[in-house]
Amino acid sequence: MSLTTLKDDLLEEFREERIMIKEQIELLDPLATSLRKPAAQRLLSSGTLIISEISCYIVSLGGLAFMTFLHKIYPFTALTDIYYDTQNRHRIGGANLLYLVLAIYGLALIGVVLMFIVGRMAREIRLKNDILHHAGKDIKTIVGQHLERKAALDTIEQRHMLGLSGVSMPAPKESNVQTPTAAFRKNGLNGLGAVNDVRNPGFG
Repeated sequence: MSLTTLKDDLLEEFREERIMIKEQIELLDPLATSLRKPAAQRLLSSGTLIISEISCYIVSLGGLAFMTFLHKIYPFTALTDIYYDTQNRHRIGGANLLYLVLAIYGLALIGVVLMFIVGRMAREIRLKNDILHHAGKDIKTIVGQHLERKAALDTIEQRHMLGLSGVSMPAPKESNVQTPTAAFRKNGLNGLGAVNDVRNPGFG
């Protein structure tokens, strides 16, 4: 297993962070846009839900009161008169009248329960809308922080000319120590002296 230097690890971490931030922005930005709502529209929706919730609770309480005073409310008072009238009771049947009264009370009770359930649903929707609104604000803040971080990483990349596929390293500096061949190629014949200036030992 080859060992990597700290510089290589930091560059790899830099590339991974850029990819992660880009993917998170692509994921969170549409979500923040869909959750964001105008303030007036949100206020109207919350107000409507509050009114609906209170209305359903009031109707439920009114239904209970209606069931309590059913025998005193017209035209349901006729049921009491028919039920306690001996001739009508024998003609229609006591059991039938009893089932009729129980059916009316049962329908009223079902209406009360349904209105209470609708009120609870309106409350749950209102609370869920508040949660979604706060979530949209938080996601918007997170996306803004990611964009700031992405801009900082882009600045670092442009400053040091880094790339996702690799890192462009600066060219190595030329060494001050030169070989005779390199000096000859660089300076020509004048770099090593003229050929005629070299003394021949045979001629003293």
